[in-house]
Amino acid sequence: MELILKNGLPHQEKAVNAISNVFTEDSFKKNTFYFANPKLDEDKATLLEQIKKVQKENAVDSEYINLNGIENYLNLDIKMETGTGKTYVQVATIFELHKKFKINKFIIVVPTLAIKAGTKQFIQDSYTKKHFKNVCGYGTEIELQVLEASKAKKGKKRFPGVIREFVSGSSQNANKIYVLLTNMALFSTRQDAMLNRNDYDYGPEGFHRPVEALKATKPFLIIDEPHRFSKEQKTFDFIINDIQPQCIIRFGATFPIITTAKTTFKDYHNLLYNLTACDAFNQNLIKGIAKEHFEPLSNKEDKVKIMSVQSKTAVKLNYIQKGNNTKSFELKKGDSLSLISTELEGIVIEAIGSNYIELSNGQTKFQGEEFINDIYSSSYQEQMLRLAIDRHFETEKINFDRKFKIKTLALFFIDDIHSYRKDDKSGKETYLKNTFERLLLEKINEILPKLSTENDSDYIEYLKASKLDISACHAGYFSQDNTNSDEEIANQINEILFDKKKLLSIKTEDGKLNTRRFLFSKWTLKEGWDNPNVFTIAKLRSSGSENSKIQEVGRGLRLPVDENGNRISNEDFKLNYIIDFTEADFAEKLVKEINDELPKGFVITEEQLQKIADKLGVNSDDLFTDLLIKKFIDRNNNVVIENSNQFFEEYPNFAIGLNNNKISDRNKVKERKVKIRVAQYSEIKTLWEAINQKYLLFYEKIENDNYLKNELVSLFKNDVFVDVIISSKREILNTSDGLMILNESSGNQYKIIKKLAYGEFLKRINKQTNIPIQLLNQALIEYSKTNKIDEDKINESSVAKFVSKFNDWKINNLQGRFSYVKTNIKLNGTSLTFANGTPKLEITQGFIGTNFIEDTPVEKYLYDTVAFDSPLEKTNILEQVSEVVVYGKIPSRSISIPTIAGESYSPDFMYVVKKSDGNKILNIIVETKDVKKESDLRKIEEVKINCAKEFFKQLTIDGYSVAFYEQISTTKMKQIIDDVLV
Repeated sequence: MELILKNGLPHQEKAVNAISNVFTEDSFKKNTFYFANPKLDEDKATLLEQIKKVQKENAVDSEYINLNGIENYLNLDIKMETGTGKTYVQVATIFELHKKFKINKFIIVVPTLAIKAGTKQFIQDSYTKKHFKNVCGYGTEIELQVLEASKAKKGKKRFPGVIREFVSGSSQNANKIYVLLTNMALFSTRQDAMLNRNDYDYGPEGFHRPVEALKATKPFLIIDEPHRFSKEQKTFDFIINDIQPQCIIRFGATFPIITTAKTTFKDYHNLLYNLTACDAFNQNLIKGIAKEHFEPLSNKEDKVKIMSVQSKTAVKLNYIQKGNNTKSFELKKGDSLSLISTELEGIVIEAIGSNYIELSNGQTKFQGEEFINDIYSSSYQEQMLRLAIDRHFETEKINFDRKFKIKTLALFFIDDIHSYRKDDKSGKETYLKNTFERLLLEKINEILPKLSTENDSDYIEYLKASKLDISACHAGYFSQDNTNSDEEIANQINEILFDKKKLLSIKTEDGKLNTRRFLFSKWTLKEGWDNPNVFTIAKLRSSGSENSKIQEVGRGLRLPVDENGNRISNEDFKLNYIIDFTEADFAEKLVKEINDELPKGFVITEEQLQKIADKLGVNSDDLFTDLLIKKFIDRNNNVVIENSNQFFEEYPNFAIGLNNNKISDRNKVKERKVKIRVAQYSEIKTLWEAINQKYLLFYEKIENDNYLKNELVSLFKNDVFVDVIISSKREILNTSDGLMILNESSGNQYKIIKKLAYGEFLKRINKQTNIPIQLLNQALIEYSKTNKIDEDKINESSVAKFVSKFNDWKINNLQGRFSYVKTNIKLNGTSLTFANGTPKLEITQGFIGTNFIEDTPVEKYLYDTVAFDSPLEKTNILEQVSEVVVYGKIPSRSISIPTIAGESYSPDFMYVVKKSDGNKILNIIVETKDVKKESDLRKIEEVKINCAKEFFKQLTIDGYSVAFYEQISTTKMKQIIDDVLV
């Protein structure tokens, strides 16, 4: 399995451009030394002007300009929420700044070793290198040096090798970018620290202190997780006073908070881009969250935790009440638990072991274990484990039914390592692991008899493999493991921390099923570790802190990848978050945290009022009156804050803040399943199977009129074939004031030659563009008539340049000049059917609509629930048209129509109708756009809709008559159906 990175994501491009657009060609002067970056011209007025311009483009409040961030260095801030690809943007920024301004010395500073390991892995992984070189077309490579803590050795001290390599990297090597990665602990102001010592043997370019060598490179410095780097810390002092970077770029979801006597504010210095948590959730850039806790049987919601056992004579227990109010008790053998709570009357400690207690009701409770006051039930943690396992298998089954499966992972945070990992010294029983394995086996045995051997054969095989070796299904990583010599533990650590592709794979390289999907940790897997396919997090310990709630769930927010390594970005995924009852208000706190970043209150402008009135088809004065009467706004158009929730619920078009469906509380709102009406499906079955057929997009119809060939020739003429040049220089070294100065003499130039065979050159372009090889060959023959092609320029760099130019061109030029061709690929399972074509009984509501009303739809409707995403969709579902035989909402993104925009497309509704003579026409597919005029559609939407029209025309040519219609808010379905039946 190879992970596939995706370029061109708007939220990431905006962040990269925000940084590069601060600078212009005149921002830098030529470097004095070959090992240094170009010198930044610190013209405050010009920089401020550029920063304001970027902030305006990204709708960032200009109050975040900070002149202190343009003093001896330039500080730029990028805020991006957890899970939206900060590390990708950091690396893309490095490539972009090198491409535009020849910056080639970067230092990345991270707060922890875990983040350091994650960053190192990302930069060095082969799929990352291929992506930036071939897909993005940069044609350069990062030479990464990783600074590690040095081990004390006797004898002569050698200058740190990674510093030597980083500093010595030449700016004349146009194909290399030099990056030094370090954790903050190594940036120490101590005189005996590795970077400060001056007693090394010799250093590069005459430097003896590593910090002086780094300073001389005039680096650009990147800080990850800036909330861990307060400017009052010694680390930051070391950065600005000793390293003295020209520019500091901070990337983070959270920034330091500064508190003064009068106010508290975020420490932003020239904030250029602000992708808030609200934006990330609302734009489906990350998973939504479904929080859930196990309700205690007692009304008081209290629990007892065994903290420690003292020499078999006494036990320390904490009594935890809702709100994390905690009292500590020390009890001995024979004491009653009623000393803790009267509800535990009659329960006596019968015996105290080395790490457990035995109770008079026959139960044994171990150190670290929690139990609720209803002591006769299972332990509280066992109930949480059971709930998390249930949620995992609900999600896993859905992900396994996909055409391209998604490996589903679950993450458990625990507070006692020896409840999972055996401790040879104490001999303590691993009760949590044993309980988990018992519950897992019980769940698999419960599921297997319910599966269909015909429809679920792959999943049955997977569960049977899990059952054969339960211990292989889970693994753990704890900080103590780093000193453990056990080979099995080492394998677990490697798979969890470093071999992400293996953990994401359903099968191993030798074809065996990989059932490892449950991970245990003691908060070690926090910042710096991520896996996109974590769908369940169970926090078996209460953090009891007021840390950022978004950070707590951050390990599970990334969008998942399928078995082919493709990131799935067109669905509404949910992270199951299981916590204990002391954090029952987690969802409310998280929503508040997210919305608190937004403006407090706002004014409805006349423009907004008119726009939404037009959308709703009402008079703007009447709308204003209604809002005023209901006290949603005051006479000055200010939104009444205390009524805002009701206001946004009734008028969602006005809403700001987090969308209602993104963070849910399962204890309050249960996940809704929608029944698929089998009888209705039988009526729409033929249509559904027809539109699910796999089609490929081809451009061959353009060949006949030479249009595409001529366009390709023009693209090849647009600087596709250029030399990659490296200049050599004859240099005379002189010493001046302890520094090595280079006096340049005449030198030579030479080309970087990485030739491709001509056939391979054409194949690579064909693979990325679908342009027929024969047509590419014809275009190059035509091009060569007036332009000589140097064989050395038939290389990877030219491939990347052509593909980039072609992708920019086709979206504006290929409408109406492409075709679809049906494949022979067998129809597999769909969102409505199993692999054998039989209909499923139900579907999750979110796939057909995030909103619903308590109403039973007419019998002609495919589902038993009125679920919708927009008012127009709601109108369509409730509208009754006599000619309709059956109709239904197409589950989101379930139809995959390829488009020239490079994205797949899925319409909204399907209808089967009949003529007055009773003959059926299986022919209406509808795309709803809740806009008043077609001119309100974005360019990209127009392109996708035009592609859909061509797709359904081809379906008709292939023998299945399907009509495709756009519907805007002013058009009723009755009108569309009447047009079809004419």
